[in-house]
Amino acid sequence: MENPGDQRGLLQRAAAANGGPVIAPGWRERAARAGAAHRTPRQQLVAGYEWTIRQLTALRSRIPTRAELTDLLARRPSTQEIADTARRHRFLLGGLGLTLILATGDATAGILVAEQAPAPGIAHRVAVAYPLQLSTPVPSVRRYLDAIANGERLREQAVVAAAARATLERAKAEAAAAAAGQEQPWINSMPAPEGGVIPPGAIPPGAGGYVLPAPGTFTSGFGSRWGTFHNGIDIAGPIGSPIYAVAAGTVIDAGPAAGFGLWVRIRHDDGTISVYGHMYDFFVSVGERVPAGMQIARMGNRGDSTGPHLHFEIIMDGRHVDPQRWLALHGLSYG
Repeated sequence: MENPGDQRGLLQRAAAANGGPVIAPGWRERAARAGAAHRTPRQQLVAGYEWTIRQLTALRSRIPTRAELTDLLARRPSTQEIADTARRHRFLLGGLGLTLILATGDATAGILVAEQAPAPGIAHRVAVAYPLQLSTPVPSVRRYLDAIANGERLREQAVVAAAARATLERAKAEAAAAAAGQEQPWINSMPAPEGGVIPPGAIPPGAGGYVLPAPGTFTSGFGSRWGTFHNGIDIAGPIGSPIYAVAAGTVIDAGPAAGFGLWVRIRHDDGTISVYGHMYDFFVSVGERVPAGMQIARMGNRGDSTGPHLHFEIIMDGRHVDPQRWLALHGLSYG
C-alpha cells in the first residue's frame, strides 16, 4: 500500500509537469490561519463561539480529555475582548437594559409589592420598600370652625343688643304708665288679680311669689354625674320653650358664658342667685329689675349641651344648693 504522502508528491509532480498550480501540503490549515488573521474582532468572537458550540456538541456523548478542556478554555473570549465588544455596542445594550427595567416595573413579580390583594391563605414577601406615593394633604376644617365661631360671636352680640332694646321698650312703657297714674301690680311682683293684665309671655307667680323656671321634663339632678359634679338640674324641652324668672330680682349677668353658651343670672331679694344656661336667646339686660314669672329667655342648645334644655342653678351664700329642694321649700316641684 502506498503512503498518502507519496501520493500527494506524485500529484504535485504531475500538476507541475502539465503546467498547473502546485498545491502544497497543509494548505487548508494555512488558509484557515490566514483567514483568521484578517478577521475583525467581532468575526473572531463569533467564530470562537461557533467553535465552542461545536466542541461542546462533540463532547456531549463522551468524556472530554484534559487537552480538549484546556484548548476549550484557551479559546474563551478574554475580558478585554468582552469589554471592547460591550463598548462598541453600548447603545444597544443600554436600550435592552432600559426595556428590561420598564418590563420589570409593569410585571407583578412575587418579590415586589403588588397592588393586587393576595389570595386567601397566601402571604406576600416584601423584599423592597414600597415606592413613594403622592398624597394630597387632608383639607383643614379650621377655617370652617373659625367661621362658625365668628358667626356665634355675631349672633351673641345680636342677642345682647336685642335684649337691650327690649329692656328699653319695657322701661319706656312702665315710665309712661307711671306718668299716667296707672296701677302696675306686676312691677311690684304681686300675684295678678283675677282678669288682671299679664305681660306677653309671662305667667302669674304663686301665692309665695315663686314660679317654676321652665315647663318641660326633668332629666338630670344635682350631684355627681359622669365623673364630675353637676351643680344644677336640667329641664328638657323644645327649642324656644319659655324660661321664667323664678322670683323677683335684679339681673346681674346676661350674655355669653363659657360652657353655658348664653346665660342669665338674677340676684333675688333675699340674696339668692338663680342661674339659667344653654339658652337660645334672652330678653333682659344687666341691671334690669324683673318680677317673678316674667319670661326672660327661650330654651336652647348652646354651649356644652347634649340637647335642648335649661340648666338651672341656685346659689346661696356663695355655695351651690340642690335646686329641687330649694323649689320644694317654696311649694314647687317637677314631680
